[in-house]
Amino acid sequence: MVTLLFYSLVGGLFSLAGGVLLLLLKVSVRQAITTSLLSFAAGAFIATSFADLLPEAVEQASDSHPVFLAAMAGLVAFFILERLLMRYGFHGTHHEHADHTESLPILVIVGDTLHNFLDGVVIALAFVANPALGLTTTLAVAAHELPQEIGDFTILLNQGWSRRRVLLVNVFQSLATVPGALIGYASGTALAGHLPLFLAAASGIFLYLGASDLIPELHHRAGHKHVFRVVAPLLLSIVLVVVLVRLSHGA
Repeated sequence: MVTLLFYSLVGGLFSLAGGVLLLLLKVSVRQAITTSLLSFAAGAFIATSFADLLPEAVEQASDSHPVFLAAMAGLVAFFILERLLMRYGFHGTHHEHADHTESLPILVIVGDTLHNFLDGVVIALAFVANPALGLTTTLAVAAHELPQEIGDFTILLNQGWSRRRVLLVNVFQSLATVPGALIGYASGTALAGHLPLFLAAASGIFLYLGASDLIPELHHRAGHKHVFRVVAPLLLSIVLVVVLVRLSHGA
């Protein structure tokens, strides 16, 4: 059990490395590359959805149809959540036509916390099957989450959060791997049967964050300018996620 807890901590916290490096940049440098970083974040979320979570869900499921329904449910649920946050969570503190991205930090935190929790479950299930497999799974989880964590840090910094607050929030949401690992270990095969649906729902959430929130924000920020600095980082993050996922699956 101690070994499993250690694995879950490594899987959650090691992925923060890219975001921590981002915090070390000068404020002027971060501001100059914010649009490109947001584009990188959008690509990371979309690629995580299509190249990691959804294929993993389909691979584990006996029937793919419920998997795609769960992905749609995750996307629609976050649309509803964002509308509720915009109507009630920020009502009275912003103008009626305030920028919709005010609710983006909460959506990112909720979505990534769920993802980290599921990562903990996956680590536990692999550990139960074979402790050595648990280690390789832990390293794979940490590696392929690096681009997504850079995106998380970028989004929160862009919303005006302090570096200290961004770091603390990301550390705590990364620790969601620990309860995920404990529940995965305790439930054993009982939870494994439902894991594909949870993974698919998370993929729908990440797709919503990337395509519905971040890409419109990029269009708003860049206007009719900056093709390369918007497109190149998005493609780079997609390629990076795909490569890391393939390497982790081959581990």
